[in-house]
Amino acid sequence: MVNLHRLLQGINILSSIGELDKDITGIASDSRAVEPGYAFVCYEGINVDGHTFIPQAIQNGATTIVGEKLQSVPPGVTYIQTPNGRIAFSLIAANWYGNPADRLKLIGITGTNGKTSTAHLAHSIFKAAGLKSGLMGTVGTRYADVFVEPTITTLDPLTLHELFRDIADAGVDYVIMETSSQGLAQHRLAGLTFETAVFTNLTQDHLDYHETMEEYLNAKMMLFQQLNPDNGLAILNADDPASDSICHQINPASLTFGVEQPADLSVYNVESTLKRLSFVANTPKGKIPAKLRLLGDYNLYNALAAIGIGVHHDCPLETIRSGLESTVVPGRFELVDRGQPFAVVVDYAHTPDGLENLLTAARKITQGNLICVFGCGGDRDRGKRPKMGNISATIADHSVITSDNPRTEEPDAILADIVEGLPNHASYDLIPDRRTAIGHAVELAKAGDLVTIAGKGHEPYQEINGVRFDFDDREVAGDCLGQLK
Repeated sequence: MVNLHRLLQGINILSSIGELDKDITGIASDSRAVEPGYAFVCYEGINVDGHTFIPQAIQNGATTIVGEKLQSVPPGVTYIQTPNGRIAFSLIAANWYGNPADRLKLIGITGTNGKTSTAHLAHSIFKAAGLKSGLMGTVGTRYADVFVEPTITTLDPLTLHELFRDIADAGVDYVIMETSSQGLAQHRLAGLTFETAVFTNLTQDHLDYHETMEEYLNAKMMLFQQLNPDNGLAILNADDPASDSICHQINPASLTFGVEQPADLSVYNVESTLKRLSFVANTPKGKIPAKLRLLGDYNLYNALAAIGIGVHHDCPLETIRSGLESTVVPGRFELVDRGQPFAVVVDYAHTPDGLENLLTAARKITQGNLICVFGCGGDRDRGKRPKMGNISATIADHSVITSDNPRTEEPDAILADIVEGLPNHASYDLIPDRRTAIGHAVELAKAGDLVTIAGKGHEPYQEINGVRFDFDDREVAGDCLGQLK
């Protein structure tokens, strides 16, 4: 139990009704999870208004309600009015677990593409340097010898702070975490202070939620507003113009990285093949030659961002190299090799920019034809579907357009949106069933060709009508390759 006074520390209270000196047995933002003695935090959500569930929360035993709208409550129930229930919930969750993030040094990574790879590279660098670090993001949470299965990129505040407590109790000093635009916009990270904030890039995604690119960028910039004012550092992509907006509006201390524009961190002697990505990195502390197990020259950006994290946290250059070269990221330009005379790559690319980067990198190292299997997720930004169709048709020699995670949409309708962007000369097949599509692509492939299977990467499921079915592109591709005659 925690006293309500302690739970409310740091909360902007507009008004209150009832007793504030009481013990609270738990907190929840879902009325169905409320038990006797709980505090229920509600706010206006995207689809529903949490205030409508106050009666149910009280019926389930809530003795305190925190909300945005002034409400009448029965005797014995305390009501706290706050201007932003989401911020309040994040701060209350932190207070409930004793503000464990205060015992950790947080490194946040945001951007449309590259968050997961950058986070894994940085985590490997810290491991090589002997720094005790945890990793949180799209493919799950890792710390000490613990792995927690993934749910969403940026966790809800209650789960997040419970994990922070467990990570801090395990003796970990750093947490490297992916920070999604939706997580930032929904204030799931409110109250946290970051020692380092990384911006990878900004391209079209999530406009079903943010509506405009300006709002999308504004959400990303929230991370940099939470930098430690004393010694926090922003690590910014000099090749992306959105970095200028971050500098102009927030003006943090910064370190830049780039491949095309002048930057604090840069590369030369780049060699990209189906076996390795090698380069020499220029840093303010010296040069780092490296041979990555990550493939595709777009990973130069992710490597440079991770190098920036390592340099800022005083990792020796040789340690940084060792960390880079030991990194493996599930489902990111991951080769599936069953002894076939052509290459098969599985990648998480699910945005126009991500697909373009993947196919451009693949084209450079393909001797024969480039075949692309891809789809677009249902119930998400429809505007990117024709763009991705055009990108695949323009760069690949042949496209196999299929289902991604259709969710509640009809797969044929999603495919029709993709086809709208195809040029007249496009060579493509429409195969809604993803397993069949992958099998068809590998049957088409000849010696020297490269098959890219894009969109799902590490995901072990396919979501159809609210149900997640077991489906792993890597396993399916392997099965299909095994059936070739």
